[in-house]
Amino acid sequence: MFRIPRKLMIALSFLMLGSCAVKHEVLNKGIAGNSTNDLIKRIDQDVLAEKPDLVIMLVGTNDMLNSGKFISYGQFQANYAAMLNKLKAQNISVVVMSPPPVDTAYLFKRHQRALFTEDPNHKIDSVSSIIRQLAQVNQIYFMDLNKLFKAAGSPNPSAQSLLINQANFNKADGVHPTAAGYRFMAQHLYDFLQANHLLKKNKKILCFGDSITFGAFMDGQGTAGGETYPAFLQALLGDGRK
Repeated sequence: MFRIPRKLMIALSFLMLGSCAVKHEVLNKGIAGNSTNDLIKRIDQDVLAEKPDLVIMLVGTNDMLNSGKFISYGQFQANYAAMLNKLKAQNISVVVMSPPPVDTAYLFKRHQRALFTEDPNHKIDSVSSIIRQLAQVNQIYFMDLNKLFKAAGSPNPSAQSLLINQANFNKADGVHPTAAGYRFMAQHLYDFLQANHLLKKNKKILCFGDSITFGAFMDGQGTAGGETYPAFLQALLGDGRK
């Protein structure tokens, strides 16, 4: 009777385990300057056509803070709900995130203060509440990114801020995360996905959103490589470290 050598058996066992391991692919479908009006126009082509297992959606900053794209809370809610309905109809798992806070001192250097009838961060807090409520109604996952950034002390004017400023990037921005900010996002998201058992079967993870998902000003912007949050997430999914 032919016997397979023990070393060969061990090697074959490892090979079979490797072939059965869950492997995750992360796609970056963020576009700079996008609002919910833009996302709803491209969700069929950029999201549904990709047939993802899990969609992570982050949008709202431009709807509330880009003076050329302002919409009402009611329209924001309607747009967001319509997108969730499309995703649910395809049985796609969904995680929605609230937009991070902003440094208004820098924001008002690029957008006229007079155009804002409310404090910018109050607007962000308001859409965060809308997103949380929609997540509850639709029984999907909500991660409070806004709260996490605030708890980490960002934004602030120092080089340690997780948002781009003069001290850490020599740029009067105050809206987009630094590389450390994107790493921070990815780590918390990875922990959230693990805690909610969303990584056992999902293989294609699609990050859908605006310039924060795109990774504005970072190496690899628009991809799941470099210093974008989808890139850091892809690395964490590979070996748990980044």
